[in-house]
Amino acid sequence: MSDFMKSIVQEVLKPNQKPKENPLFSGETRFAYSKSMAGNKYPQSPPNIDRPNYQQKNRQKNLSFIKEETVEHSESKRSNKEFAAKNESVPSEKDYSKDPLAMLQTLSLVQGKQPTHQQRNHAPIRKNNVQEESQLIGQTRDGMKAWLYSNPYSCLLENFQRSIKSNAIGVITSPTCQPGQLFLLNELLREYPTMKYFLTWDKESKQCLVLELYEENVELLKQALKILFKRLSQHSYKQIQVYQAHSPSPWLTKQLDLKTQVDGVAVLEGIEKYSAIFLLDRLLKKSQDKNIHYKIEKNYLLLHGYYEIVKEVSEELLKQAERLS
Repeated sequence: MSDFMKSIVQEVLKPNQKPKENPLFSGETRFAYSKSMAGNKYPQSPPNIDRPNYQQKNRQKNLSFIKEETVEHSESKRSNKEFAAKNESVPSEKDYSKDPLAMLQTLSLVQGKQPTHQQRNHAPIRKNNVQEESQLIGQTRDGMKAWLYSNPYSCLLENFQRSIKSNAIGVITSPTCQPGQLFLLNELLREYPTMKYFLTWDKESKQCLVLELYEENVELLKQALKILFKRLSQHSYKQIQVYQAHSPSPWLTKQLDLKTQVDGVAVLEGIEKYSAIFLLDRLLKKSQDKNIHYKIEKNYLLLHGYYEIVKEVSEELLKQAERLS
């Protein structure tokens, strides 16, 4: 019997010591056993005895298999990109039968990449917000149109009349300028005091009406734009109309080219110059006591003074004008 075997037998026969682990099971237990023997000064195994470790060889074989597959995966990824790399990284059925552990590890690596790939290719697409789309609010037969521009594209802002970076811009255009448009806009600005505007208006109607409204609140602007467009379109159906205002705002008196503030103002719209002269001539001959001030314009008659008198006279002239038409 060799010295090594004798030492093992002696170790087992000692009654007062705990049994040691068998050094032949694995390299790890062999290391623990050798360390314990060195501490107790037991003889170590002869250097010329070869004790093969089958588990360690199998582990190295598995690691070698995974290493080979990793190298193949890296090379194929460089040449064929992601799709070819995915196919190359999956071992064949023959390899699975040899090493189930390698099969499990390789499948885990491949499956672990799939969610990342799908997340990249199937990322949620942001849907268009209906609130941000520009809209055509409406248009009439005589050519008046209204638009709502919600969050207009930055490079298009220079095409508007004012360089205001607003969340929304409303626009109303008309091929003709009428004084009633000023009265309706004056009412709207009173109802929406935070509204900003730009206006191109010509009392002789040599230019088209251009009105731009600016407001941070898109829904508020949309509401105001619809209200104004509805009022303008309704009044456009009648050729001759009258508009009145009690205590008109400085803005309105300025637009009507009045130099001082007045108590009341009215316009008879839809009559030309000589029709206005004809109506005033008949009125003043019958009612010389009427304290009324007027201005005859190309396309309308402007009345101003005390509101009650202005209101009465303008309504009487409307009746006379309708009879002539």
